Amino acid sequence: MKKTTLVLACLLVLMGAMPIMAQDSPAGFIITLKNGSSVRGKTLSRDDATGRLRLTMSESSGGEAKSYAIIAAEDTAEIKSSAAESDSIRIKLKGGSDIRCKEFSLNGDSVSVKLGSASRVEVPWSEIESISFAQ
Repeated sequence: MKKTTLVLACLLVLMGAMPIMAQDSPAGFIITLKNGSSVRGKTLSRDDATGRLRLTMSESSGGEAKSYAIIAAEDTAEIKSSAAESDSIRIKLKGGSDIRCKEFSLNGDSVSVKLGSASRVEVPWSEIESISFAQ
């Protein structure tokens, strides 16, 4: 699938026009959208100016994105790591500490990190250095 076709398909999914097909990423982030669709990718970044998320679904051998989706943060319902027990999400905080979790959600200018079945911690975006997938 060409990059432009995949980006167009992702935009149609975000608008609720078609269901998302599985990507080739066996492990990584799984973003569930409020319309019920889900998108899977390996790398997640956020544009500080717009607040939009960029999810890289496949990369070239040089680490450049071959396919990606641009997602409005307000359209996300939850963000999880893959189903494997050894997989987790690492939220690196400014100052050197980090938080490991399996799931988080976005709440405007903060990230709500799920630490257990009933506990969450709110972390402002301004305190986050990076969010990455870790195996």
